Amino acid sequence: MATLKNGDAFSLKELPSELTAQVPKGGKIRFLLEEQPGATWSAEYNDKECAFQLEHRPGEGAIPARAAIEVASFVQTPARIVLTCGSGQKVTLLVYTVNAELADPKYPRTPMFNVLMATCKKRGLLLTDWHIHIRGGMTPVLAAERELDCGIRSTAMENHGREWEIYDNARLRAFADEAKKVVVGDHRLPVGIQVNDRDWFTQIDAKTRERFDYILADTMIMGKLPSGRDNRLWLEQSIPNPAEWMERYVAHTLRILDEPITILANPTYLPKEVAALYDELWTEARMKAVIQKAIDHGIALEVQAGSPFPRPRFLKLAKSMGARFSFGTNNFDPTPKDLSRWLEAIEWLDLKPEDVLN
Repeated sequence: MATLKNGDAFSLKELPSELTAQVPKGGKIRFLLEEQPGATWSAEYNDKECAFQLEHRPGEGAIPARAAIEVASFVQTPARIVLTCGSGQKVTLLVYTVNAELADPKYPRTPMFNVLMATCKKRGLLLTDWHIHIRGGMTPVLAAERELDCGIRSTAMENHGREWEIYDNARLRAFADEAKKVVVGDHRLPVGIQVNDRDWFTQIDAKTRERFDYILADTMIMGKLPSGRDNRLWLEQSIPNPAEWMERYVAHTLRILDEPITILANPTYLPKEVAALYDELWTEARMKAVIQKAIDHGIALEVQAGSPFPRPRFLKLAKSMGARFSFGTNNFDPTPKDLSRWLEAIEWLDLKPEDVLN
């Protein structure tokens, strides 16, 4: 896979079958496709969080098909755009959004960060960031460099699913094998996957699953849109009846907790349309049902940097019931995140090594 940089040009014969590009939030990427006289290009893409237009201008010689992508906001996965020429040639373009220039992945030594590390040392906690996505310029090597610099254990994780770039066993194995080559001191990076299809455990064969150290899932994709695409709950939702929707959402959460996963990420997440109803919708009975199922299956509940979910009421109830917790950042790129939520949870819950996934 080639990385597309500003000003890059390929002849038609040299055009790779896959290209990646990194675009700042709100930025644009434009490219021209050379073609044979009379040929046409068509396009399909998988993420409505970016705008895409393809303009074909027929003519003689190196006739360009003009394409422009405008990235409106951060995407949870790269926008995957497949360009198909009338001759059958295909080019897949993966567009990642980044904050701007790729950031230094190392954590600045802020007062909060120093207190976090001192608190963990005093409690004997080994912090692990189980939610490091390899996207937006983050790589296993950068994750390893971060761990060596600050002492927070790093991992490497890719998404798996039909609407994601890694969607078959061969690609999963290739990712796992490559990521496991990265060594941090005397150990290799733990390598995981985030599963997005609810039948993932029938799609990933046993030998492939054994290559991974952990499996993470969240509840933020529920059902299908009329178009047949996954319904991503972080995008605009229509929830005219929050009480009825919540019944379906809790059932969705409990089904995910029946899957053979290691971590439930961002538990008790709610879309922005109903987030203000958190205390009303997340009743004690619903919270207990989710927590007990996680305990029964040995699934850790994530405390995610920068997320308001789960609220303290859920965390304290989970601790009192005997749940285990994990920590994650859910990065979009190498930019370090504010870890104050981790510190708050450690102090709220009086966490000890046996309470934390390691």
